[in-house]
Amino acid sequence: MNSDQFGQETMFCCLLPGDIVIEILIRLPVKSLSRFKCVSKPFCSLIKNPNFISKHYAKITQETPPHILIMGRHHKTLEVTLRLINSLTIHRDIITPPLHFHVPFGMTSEKTRIVGSANGLICLNLNNHNGVAIVIWNPAIKKFKPIPKSPYVSTLGKLTITDLGFGYNPRNNDYMIVRLLNVATSRRKYEVEVYTLSTNSWRKITSDGRVLLVIRPFWKPMAPGMIVVKGVAYWVGVEVRNEEMCSVVVSLEMNSEELKFISPPIEHHGIVVDLREAITLRLFNLNETLALIYSTNLEKVDIWMNNGFDLWVLDDKIMSWSKKFKVEPIQGFLLESGFWENSKAMVAHERKEMCYDENGDYVYTKGETKLYLYDVINGDFDIIENHELRAPFQGYSYLESLVDVNGGIHVTNEVDLSKFLDFDPLLF
Repeated sequence: MNSDQFGQETMFCCLLPGDIVIEILIRLPVKSLSRFKCVSKPFCSLIKNPNFISKHYAKITQETPPHILIMGRHHKTLEVTLRLINSLTIHRDIITPPLHFHVPFGMTSEKTRIVGSANGLICLNLNNHNGVAIVIWNPAIKKFKPIPKSPYVSTLGKLTITDLGFGYNPRNNDYMIVRLLNVATSRRKYEVEVYTLSTNSWRKITSDGRVLLVIRPFWKPMAPGMIVVKGVAYWVGVEVRNEEMCSVVVSLEMNSEELKFISPPIEHHGIVVDLREAITLRLFNLNETLALIYSTNLEKVDIWMNNGFDLWVLDDKIMSWSKKFKVEPIQGFLLESGFWENSKAMVAHERKEMCYDENGDYVYTKGETKLYLYDVINGDFDIIENHELRAPFQGYSYLESLVDVNGGIHVTNEVDLSKFLDFDPLLF
């Protein structure tokens, strides 16, 4: 590795060449590198260098499969909780119990969810009884950035947030949040706003009203919605075609700010009678490729695996779908999120037991949810033991990084979230 690209910051060691020192440092974990910042100013400057940060993360992704970050509610306290499954501990039949992943933002409601994860940054939509805040958080370096309120005043009337997406744009090395805002009285009237981390500001993008929005149901706050792949945001909408309401995938390319519309791979599968059924057309990020499934076993929002489904991927150069594989039916399992290592999905199996008192009268229903990583190609199950979570769940890929959050706030123990609740709770 050529140390010249790091400038004078490599002039810190007289015993070893700068190239050798850098090769050693990019192999160290974030925690160790964070401590090394205190060794000397040259060390600190090097570790903060954007080129070094990029090389360090590239080395991690090259040698380490992504870990799995799971969000759910604690089965006893019902508090929103994060668990981390280390990919290096996954083996046949059982997975080492997940690690507790501390969230330093205090008590939040069940509406709190992960918006997205990219390059070690996690975007959270935090919700409690006082309001809502969006933050971009790097837990490895213990820094977060509260996202400012949008300055735009809608000309359409009172808006509600329909969906949020977060991702990395490799074309300009930036991170963005996309949000869809909908007028409650009209699904055709909606606005699109984009926040970029480099500018720490929002901008508005014009919508032509051609596509109706599919509203995330309030009873499924963690249901997957918008996906960001290679700097392009995708979400599901509905358009009227030949007097029928048909599902359509909407894309927004960050650099051009142009909305495009993509028909699903199987045309008749896109036809919906109820707008909520379009949510069963589910989008995923599969190794930085847009993937889509459509379940024929419609349960409005949930995708049960009783009938199986096909998984399709989009070639974004020619805008054409191709079938990647077929998932065979398995009874009683619910698809929660996926996919990892090309073919592993997180699935849940819930067992319910009715409880009665000594007189035989019904008291309550006790439920237990088991989580698995299911390889949809070879049919193998890896059980996730002792996760201590209950539905609803979210699952995202995660690897630690040194990526900064553009002047973020250092986290010590707990953050007083009330200082950052700048958004109107009615917007979320």
